[in-house]
Parts: sequence; C-alpha cells; structure tokens
Amino acid sequence: MKTLLAILALAAASPAVAQQAAPTAPAPATQEAQGIKGLRNGMAVVSSDGVTVAEIAHIYQRPDYGPDATFFTEDRYMNLRRIYGREAFVEGDRVRLRMTAAQFRARSQNPSDPK
Repeated sequence: MKTLLAILALAAASPAVAQQAAPTAPAPATQEAQGIKGLRNGMAVVSSDGVTVAEIAHIYQRPDYGPDATFFTEDRYMNLRRIYGREAFVEGDRVRLRMTAAQFRARSQNPSDPK
C-alpha cells in the first residue's frame, strides 16, 4: 500500500517538476516594436475588423517606418490620417491596422505623440 502511495505521489509530482525544469524561451520581439516595412502608395488600409478604411498616401522614397515613425493614409473623402509604424503591419498587398474601423475614424487626424 505504501508503495502504491509513493508511486501515485511521484506521478502527481512529475508534471509539476517537468514544468519547472523546462527552460523558458525569451519572449520574441513583437511586431509593434518592429515598425512596418514595404509600404507603397495606393495600398489598401484594412482595420482589424476587416473594413477597408483608407489607402496609403505620400510614400515617396521611404517604404520602411520604425515604431515611432509616421506615415499617412487617405480616405475616399481626401482626409489624411497619420499612422505610427507600430499601429500597422503589411499583409500581402495591403496594410492591416491594429485597431477597428471605429477606432480609426474616431481618432484625430494627428494622434498625440506617445512619449
């Protein structure tokens, strides 16, 4: 009986010990910290909820932007909006925002500096 209890105790402790012994990998850098690469004029800008809200405007010689650098989008009413590199990422031939269409439309044309 004591042997059975000892085996059950070891079996119950084994997963906990294995989890403690497993090395933890460092967290990978997030896309937010990386900025955005590969922008082109005319690329569709799609919100996180799948709505096309604008297109990329005024990208002349600089296709890559750091997390705190900004670029402009233009909607069908010719409204320009400043977007930070950390707020979007390129997915195929379009730019995906890390905000919903309502959040994009509700923000001011020039969002405040995060610093």
